[in-house]
Amino acid sequence: MTETQPWVRLTRISVTPLILALLLFSGCNVTKTVPEGDALFAGFDVTVKGENDSSNRGAALETELSATVNPEPNASILGWRPKLGIYNAFYTEKEKGLKHWIMTKLGEPPVLFSEVDTGSISTVMSNRLHNRGYFNNTVNSSTEIKNKKAFISWTARVGEPYRLRNIKYTWHDSLQVQQAIEEVQPESLLNPGDPYDLSAMTQERIRIDGALKNRGYYFFSPDLLLYSVDTTVGNRQADVLLRIKQAASKKALKPYTLDDIYIFANYSVGDSLSVNDTIDFKGYHYIPNENYVRARHLLDGVFLEQDSLYTREDHLLTIKRLNGLSAYKFVNIDYEIDSTNTNQLDAFVYLTPALKKSLRAEAQMVSKSNNFAGPGLNVSFRNRNTFKGSELLNVEFTGSFETLTGGTGTGPAPDGVEDTGSDKLTSYELGVKTTLSIPRIVSPFNFRNLRTEFVPQTRIGLGFNFLNRVNFFQLNSYNASYGYSWRPKETLTFDVTPINLQYVRLRQTSPAFDTLLLENPYLQRSFENQFIVGSIYQLTYSTQMFEERTSQIFDRVTLDLSGNVVSALQSVAGAHKPTDDDPRTLFGDPYAQYVLFDNDFRHYLNIGKESQLVARLVTGVGYSYGNSNTMPYVKQFSIGGPNSIRAFRARSVGPGTYDIPDDLAFSYFDQTGDIRLEANLEYRFPIVGFFKGAAFVDAGNVWLLRDTYTEEGEVVRPGGKFEAKDVLNELAVGTGLGLRIDIEFFVIRLDVGIPVRVPYLPKGERFVLSEFDGSFSGENSMVLNIAIGYPF
Repeated sequence: MTETQPWVRLTRISVTPLILALLLFSGCNVTKTVPEGDALFAGFDVTVKGENDSSNRGAALETELSATVNPEPNASILGWRPKLGIYNAFYTEKEKGLKHWIMTKLGEPPVLFSEVDTGSISTVMSNRLHNRGYFNNTVNSSTEIKNKKAFISWTARVGEPYRLRNIKYTWHDSLQVQQAIEEVQPESLLNPGDPYDLSAMTQERIRIDGALKNRGYYFFSPDLLLYSVDTTVGNRQADVLLRIKQAASKKALKPYTLDDIYIFANYSVGDSLSVNDTIDFKGYHYIPNENYVRARHLLDGVFLEQDSLYTREDHLLTIKRLNGLSAYKFVNIDYEIDSTNTNQLDAFVYLTPALKKSLRAEAQMVSKSNNFAGPGLNVSFRNRNTFKGSELLNVEFTGSFETLTGGTGTGPAPDGVEDTGSDKLTSYELGVKTTLSIPRIVSPFNFRNLRTEFVPQTRIGLGFNFLNRVNFFQLNSYNASYGYSWRPKETLTFDVTPINLQYVRLRQTSPAFDTLLLENPYLQRSFENQFIVGSIYQLTYSTQMFEERTSQIFDRVTLDLSGNVVSALQSVAGAHKPTDDDPRTLFGDPYAQYVLFDNDFRHYLNIGKESQLVARLVTGVGYSYGNSNTMPYVKQFSIGGPNSIRAFRARSVGPGTYDIPDDLAFSYFDQTGDIRLEANLEYRFPIVGFFKGAAFVDAGNVWLLRDTYTEEGEVVRPGGKFEAKDVLNELAVGTGLGLRIDIEFFVIRLDVGIPVRVPYLPKGERFVLSEFDGSFSGENSMVLNIAIGYPF
């Protein structure tokens, strides 16, 4: 039986009054603080009745009109008004003290019916309908008050909307801008037969302005375009005439090209704009010198060229690319008409440097996916302009002391099993990691400068890590990498690491761990001293940056290869054919040869303003061959933990239906596999203020591609091999609830997982939800996950 940790018991005690308090708030009289003669604005609805309306916009109109209701009723969840409940429960007339702070900071006063001006709101609704082409509409409201609660109903009656008949653009023939507008007219947002829509007409002005900005019309603006609408043509039709204001200035109606381009590479607010100390480089005036960032490195992010037509596209692209350089914190571009040629603009690029060097120390509580936790120290040095090319150098030193705080093998050992004790399941870790990010592609091949707003990166990494599992083993890990990252467009990111080197060396193993390796050939092969010499290719597609979208997608595909190039070269050189007992070596140690594929797909469905339904599907497979008969331990898949199946502790599930024996459960051992399948479904919703809630269901497992055997011919991990017909029956399933404290710049997450199905139990006994007793101890008990950030 697993022993309950003291901090878990404390959590159980502290949660109880919180639950009681929430129940108290839910039962409060919501009209407790509503003044006599008034009522609580409890809710409203908006109905659009248009029996003769062929545009089928009723639902969209109701949503739009509902947004005009102000103030809105108190926020509610399934009829419960938590913030109003807090306000009522802690109501006080005092202007200070704890109750006043809770009432004002966490609570919300009742929204009163007297605060709702139904007449003004009806007028606003009528105007909105007018803007949508319903020139003849009526909006009425009715109110029902019961038990000091007011519910308001608005009813809008509309007919067939006015539709566009003719759309004409009238210009002066002598204006140069006429030809430019005629060329972009085929992309117009206004089409004959469409319902009259003021917002579409406004967007059409903005579209024309944007098109002209990309054709050199720097001083043009949307308010220079005027609409004239004739609705007297009959049959609910309207003729639209678009023209330019007669008062438009001449400079707004002609295109400009660029003349001199000045780049202030070390600018601070208040600096003199003298251009005496200037370097002319490839047609640019570089000011003042190259003591900060060299011009040849900076110009990859400048897409403004002398004698080229001014375009807003090049302007924005330059700002975004330069903003992506670590050496600068502010970028601004101004334009002035050239003093000698009034048809040209001089461009002034102002770059304000960021703090070049910084040193940060951070004490932290380390909590890893394998249940090791303890204090840690992280010290990092950062140089944002290392070699005068905006190169970002980051050197990070880490140190931690960890002890196993929970999971498989904690608590008293069963009879006949040696009790290692938590004092023996401890770990010390020291590491250093150096990363150099270069804001350009550094390669023996000549690549053209990508015309994208995202800065391409070349990454060089070196690292060393020392791990000491006390009374078990020590592990040295060396790694080096060279790779590239670039985003050809906003939704797509490529990461290519053609050189990925890693060397893992196991040393100073204890007799107990040696015995464990001898008894478990699979584990022994996983911990072999070996090289990983390969490449990693990653493609990420994401639409999460489009926050206004109801549906968002994230998909990351990873291909990891190792050992193929080395094996091919050795084969050409006549090396012997590798076997399990005699693999090929590199500098005296074997190297891993495998191919690994992993895909992480997520779908975010935004429901309302703050609620969200998130689904995730993770699949992966790793296949070792040639020089390896097992995947390296650091590349194997695992299931369970705060970012996986939260009803099971980290790395405690699988492979398949394998039931870990007690003598391994109380030693250093993780349950890993070659195949991973995991699915998650989580509903996220607001509670009060920065408190958010979640309900989730997780399922998954890992499997082996092939069995391994002891010297006696017994399967090392029976039930662990992948069989397609048994996959669904071997999934671990858990559910639970979560609380998140989301204060924008970081999130503290508490998830309580409840096991539903345990795959390693005998068939017919795997569903364990009926045995749930609400405790954190014992078999099939709840699991508390404490983490930073959202799980996915």
